[in-house]
Amino acid sequence: MDGRMWNETEKRWNGPTVRIQRAGIRSRKEQKGKATLVARVRPSHRCRTTLVVESLEERACTCIEADNARDGNGPEDPVNGKLVKEDEPVDVELLEQGCGQQWSLASRLRTPVEDLESANPTLAHNYLELSKLVSNAAQSSAMITDRAATDQEEIEYRILTRQWEAAVAEIRNLPAFSRFLLPPSYEDLQAAACQGPVIILIASQYSCSAIIVPTSGDPHHVPLPSIALADLSILKDRFTRAIRDSSRMNPEESRTDLIVLLRIIWDQIMLPIVDVLEHVLKLQRRSRIWLCLTAAFTSIPLHAAHPFQTKADRSGKEPCLEDLYICSYMPTLSALIRSRQLIKKRSVPPSFVAIRQGQPGAGKGKALLAVDNELELVHKLVPAMANRTTISGDAATRAGALEALQQNTWVHLACHGKQDPTQPYDSHFVMKDEHLMLLDIMENHIPQAEFVFLSACHTAVGDEETPDEVIHLAAGLQFSGFKSVVGTLWEVDDAVAKHVVKAFYGYMIGDLKKGGVMDCTRAAWALNCATHAVKTKVPLEQRMVFVHIGV
Repeated sequence: MDGRMWNETEKRWNGPTVRIQRAGIRSRKEQKGKATLVARVRPSHRCRTTLVVESLEERACTCIEADNARDGNGPEDPVNGKLVKEDEPVDVELLEQGCGQQWSLASRLRTPVEDLESANPTLAHNYLELSKLVSNAAQSSAMITDRAATDQEEIEYRILTRQWEAAVAEIRNLPAFSRFLLPPSYEDLQAAACQGPVIILIASQYSCSAIIVPTSGDPHHVPLPSIALADLSILKDRFTRAIRDSSRMNPEESRTDLIVLLRIIWDQIMLPIVDVLEHVLKLQRRSRIWLCLTAAFTSIPLHAAHPFQTKADRSGKEPCLEDLYICSYMPTLSALIRSRQLIKKRSVPPSFVAIRQGQPGAGKGKALLAVDNELELVHKLVPAMANRTTISGDAATRAGALEALQQNTWVHLACHGKQDPTQPYDSHFVMKDEHLMLLDIMENHIPQAEFVFLSACHTAVGDEETPDEVIHLAAGLQFSGFKSVVGTLWEVDDAVAKHVVKAFYGYMIGDLKKGGVMDCTRAAWALNCATHAVKTKVPLEQRMVFVHIGV
């Protein structure tokens, strides 16, 4: 993308801010009787990803029309157009800046500065102090209701922000720090694909498509001409109804509506991508792949795409996506790179805690009767050498859960989870006393954390206010430091979840008794094997509810 196009895009989204402030109209906040924290992004619904994607597609359309003019052909629908090959690395860079904007903005205040501390301790200290002041000022303003005090806070916040920007500018003047906090280049981002391709799904009013970032070489653009932005919205609603209807069926009944939808996303979305993976990249079966979803794709369970048909030669069933590859999700390429870097810095021995809250109390949800059995299974499967502990009942409070998250490298959390579709930062886990909020999790930086299994409902489903992003409890834990997360897309039936949990830990830590080590990078493989192993015990919607996020 040339400078002119980028400048136009910059004007259209008007620049973001990392300010944490109360969301929504003042009267609405007062009605709720509490302050709600969200990362402010302007504009709220047409977020940066959408605008970047539209600019890319506009450019594609312009390039196609120019080529057609040279060839003597008429205009062509940009939905079938291919982005210019030599600019695809730039497209990846811009998409990375656009997708996961709120996570990216928040992470800028947490950038590791070990190298800077070695090169210039004074600048590093100044930067860290200003980052802390900016973050604290942003969050404290959420508790202020007086208009005059709010205005004063705004002024002080702007002053701090200018000081922080000046400190960053001074750091960039140092040798080897010229790109400090700047968006990564394609060469930097390609490191995310070092263990398998990353597939970025993009949707706009012009078209839907995918960009595959391979382990080496240029990215591959894959048009998806059979699907449109409006179709994704319809698919989201149909999936919601199909999942709800399936939950009311007997386990033996066929999930016909769900099967039809999974065929659609296979044929129209994942099959063109799989064709490139198999025939262009020559990717071996059972390799790892990562899905990075943007825009309306964030609401579609792409990992479960399935043809549900017999091979032409009648030799068996056609493989589904999870037969072919081991799928994981990731909010951004940078987040995947950062998680891998932190794994290499492991400095504490592994420890495992199971947090159980099956009796949250009146008004906090129904009792989870199968949670005790689930935790007994986990306790038996996790060897004593893993330094295991359990927190349950009255001890499973907000403070107790937070402390457990901070002090352990591996966590199994079994409780109610609630995703707030309009105020995502109000999403929470239900504890005995107070809710453990998404913001509580985000405010804690836990670099030694490795793996968490969220046996709770709605922990990996996005929200309505930021349709271009994936803001949920699982992503919040990944942001706080957990490198590998198993979360859920909708309500979990705790009576059958135990089958998935048992199979998962059997694969995940089965090697410990043979002298192996606790390895969080096995989680995606273990989940894939577990969901295959329980096909005869667990209905379709309760197998595909579990997803893996991270390394």
